[in-house]
Amino acid sequence: MKAKENLVTQQYLRVDAMTEDGSQVFDLLGSQISPRGVCAVCSDVHIAQLHSKDHTEGQPRFQSLLLTLELGFSGGERVQLETAAKIQSIRRVSQQEFEVFMGFSGMVQDGYRHISRYIVDSGETSTE
Repeated sequence: MKAKENLVTQQYLRVDAMTEDGSQVFDLLGSQISPRGVCAVCSDVHIAQLHSKDHTEGQPRFQSLLLTLELGFSGGERVQLETAAKIQSIRRVSQQEFEVFMGFSGMVQDGYRHISRYIVDSGETSTE
């Protein structure tokens, strides 16, 4: 008889964000992703740091970010994607937790293909 080891792997989404000037880095937990953008959960401290220091009437309120997305598939595969992103909206989830919606600009080659695979992977159910 052979021993069989079952590895339990979970799908995950991790978002590392860095300001364009490289001064601040944020490690965020991704909650949703689409080919248009990603949603990440962050604290009130992160929100204060995301505000643009040069905010005037003609300038955006939030900084543009450079993102490193790590997609963890349910089969154990991991893919890292790099892109620029702009904050589109922020929604308060609880007293100290926010959801930040960021739209992609300048996705790496094949990035959208990996995102589509990740979305399909999240919808599959095991029949074992």
